[in-house]
Amino acid sequence: MSEMPTTKALFGFDVIGSSSNPDDQLEEVRQAATELVSEAFEHTGVDVAARVNYSATGDGYLAAFPEESLPALIDAAHFLHGQIYLRNRRLLPPIGLRLAVHAAPVKVVDGDSFQRPMIELARLLDAGVVKDAVRRLADRHPVTVSTTLSDQAYRTAVLAGHTRRLHPHEFSRIQISNKEFEETAWAWIPGAAAGDLTSATAPAHRPHPEPVTLPPAEHSQVINGGVQGTGFIGTNSGPIVHNHLGRHSS
Repeated sequence: MSEMPTTKALFGFDVIGSSSNPDDQLEEVRQAATELVSEAFEHTGVDVAARVNYSATGDGYLAAFPEESLPALIDAAHFLHGQIYLRNRRLLPPIGLRLAVHAAPVKVVDGDSFQRPMIELARLLDAGVVKDAVRRLADRHPVTVSTTLSDQAYRTAVLAGHTRRLHPHEFSRIQISNKEFEETAWAWIPGAAAGDLTSATAPAHRPHPEPVTLPPAEHSQVINGGVQGTGFIGTNSGPIVHNHLGRHSS
């Protein structure tokens, strides 16, 4: 029987829209983002010296920390919001960060960690529903940071009352579908209330069209009163988004 690995707090970040910056600013943006994250960890008390399974992602990284650092990793998002806002008032190009936090058992390894929990962390970080929300909200105000928590991280740290800066009512429940990964997750974007995030991620309501009977096309066949090869292409259904109390938002 293999030994059960210990649970770690998993954290990942990357820069929102980093590739849209000029080539000569890419390294500057990456370095600034890394320094901002390090400063936030120092402020909230993340045990950076105990970081393991570090994997660079270009403009960010994925890593595992001691389980007890889970609340501090989440609260770091709150500190980052203020620091990024002040930084962007003084310096160009502006920076926004996308964060993801998970909690799961992982083995400590040297080099890249190709384990299921780390893959799940990457899927949370790359969730299309969060990216879409950021794009839509950015039309109304600058987005400094977006944070996506797995359900495990949310229940263990936030719902249980271990975080000091971010609290349950500030998160919106979302459904993530990213490749093979399906997860109920929780998102926080400063400046956006739960209802705002809901409206940003939910698809626009469109009434169903009344049934229309079409005459047969010149080369179509009538089968059981219908026209073969004729139909409607509807919109894809989007994720159902709830607030933390589980109420549906229209």
